[in-house]
Amino acid sequence: MSTPLKIYVDRLSDGQTETIDEVLSPDFLDMEERELHFVGKVRLKGKAYLADSHLVIQLRVEAEAIVPCSICNEDVKKTLLIKSFYHTEEVEKIKGHIFDYSRAVREAILLEVPNYVECQGNCPKRKELKQYFQQGEGKRLPFADLN
Repeated sequence: MSTPLKIYVDRLSDGQTETIDEVLSPDFLDMEERELHFVGKVRLKGKAYLADSHLVIQLRVEAEAIVPCSICNEDVKKTLLIKSFYHTEEVEKIKGHIFDYSRAVREAILLEVPNYVECQGNCPKRKELKQYFQQGEGKRLPFADLN
């Protein structure tokens, strides 16, 4: 059994493939943001193998984040799914032939967090707040008159 989020490169010689099937606490994401935190488990499923002089990690990643609704600011649980995550690393750059891929997975998950989220996909408070939304009229676009 391997250590979570570590690949032992020496075990992948002669065309061997390491199967990855991990269910981890979101603590490894090291997120202490007021407006973004992770709940539940982070699920990783995939494989690692050598292709010429590169370590290739192929994963399906699933996590759940709590982010504020962009309209009403209420917390919204958002499932983050990365169906095909690939990471490659040159074998000669892997010190001790043990590769920790936690940073690569963390980065991929954080990049998957949407910038704009609404509760229930269409916030019910949108109608109440519509009067405060900025309209297109009256905007000054400084480069609009350039030809």
